[in-house]
Amino acid sequence: NVFALRASAARMSTDLPYHIVVGMPALSPTMEAGTLAEWNVAEGEGFQAGDSLAKIETDKASIDFEAQDDGFMAKHLVSP
Repeated sequence: NVFALRASAARMSTDLPYHIVVGMPALSPTMEAGTLAEWNVAEGEGFQAGDSLAKIETDKASIDFEAQDDGFMAKHLVSP
């Protein structure tokens, strides 16, 4: 459940320094739910806009979740 994942991540993130928790977006118009298959960026690693942060599996396909901006992966709040 995507909503439970977001709520859990929000609770866990209150002990960290300033950051932005990025929830799982709908990666296609018909996507209702997805599962994190793997992280493509390690904790502590920087990334640029367009880099694949993670692979998300839906009932129909595996899709790369691409960064919209440059950033730094501080912590993975969920595991594949």
